[in-house]
Amino acid sequence: MKDVAAAAGVSLAAVSYAYSNSPKISPQRRADIFAIAGQIGYTGPNIMGSSLRSGRVGAVGVMVTDSLVHALDDPSSMMLMKGIVEIGELADVALTLMPITELNSPAIRGLVDGVVIHNGPTKHPMIDTLIERGIPTVSIDSPKTNKLPFVGIDDRKAACAQMSHLLELGHRRIAVISDRLCAGADPGPFQLEHVQNATERVVRERLLGYFDACDRYGVSAHDLIMEETGGIDRGSGIRAAERVLTRGEITGIVATADVHAAAALEVLSRAKITVPEEISVIGFDGAPISELCRMTTIRQPLVEKGRTAASMLLKQIQGNGSRRRITLDTELVVRETTAHPPATSSSLRRR
Repeated sequence: MKDVAAAAGVSLAAVSYAYSNSPKISPQRRADIFAIAGQIGYTGPNIMGSSLRSGRVGAVGVMVTDSLVHALDDPSSMMLMKGIVEIGELADVALTLMPITELNSPAIRGLVDGVVIHNGPTKHPMIDTLIERGIPTVSIDSPKTNKLPFVGIDDRKAACAQMSHLLELGHRRIAVISDRLCAGADPGPFQLEHVQNATERVVRERLLGYFDACDRYGVSAHDLIMEETGGIDRGSGIRAAERVLTRGEITGIVATADVHAAAALEVLSRAKITVPEEISVIGFDGAPISELCRMTTIRQPLVEKGRTAASMLLKQIQGNGSRRRITLDTELVVRETTAHPPATSSSLRRR
């Protein structure tokens, strides 16, 4: 490192800043230092030695509820991880994707410096272990506990706005396509009484938001056709949408995730049912697929969630963390998949 500093005509600290991706030097100066290092054959500081000195291993865990295959199918998870790696201090840090069900998790074996939990269950032994051992941990979406820093949205309020959009347009025969209510739950119809006992916090809050909207517009939530997918992938959404179409005549579909709303659009297209002329569809998340489908949706700041959680985790790792709760804003994005129901007056108003 001294040879690089001498050849580049900079201080030893500047070379150190370059390799630690510090904002204390400009990108151009960093590039110049790397170029000179390459010319003299210097490949960078000894990572293992640096880890031993700092007491860190240079890795952060991202803990997910589902299997890794399902997590990679979920566009929301991918956008969150994009936000995590956009934090400059994590640019050269390894991300370890791990299922929460893994008993011998790298998190508790000391192979990561901290953990971001994405949409974990309300209660789980692994979460208790992380808290008990004082491992730096931040929760995104769930669990929402005063024992962990938290980043999320007001799912219930956002879902109320989602359902209200269709109700305001005049829809009354509405189907709900929902992600699973409990871990390991089978796909199929469900009733209102199942929602309060749901262990998946985000889905429970969104469904309660739908019921709030129904109450506001004087509509019985018992009239909703509700279908549980059992998964957060295209295939489960397609099967749920196919089942919904056999359960009664509807004019609108509300989905708790964009991936399921997009699957419903695919099913409706195959069935030669026009959108939004015959059936309106609205999703939730603001994932890239919603823009591709020109879909009306509730947009949440998925990438910003990842960035915020990563920043909070870094502070914890550095010993400056706190049990903060951050709630980010959402917005209704109206596109081409929602309209007034067929042969229905738009003069309906809220109570």
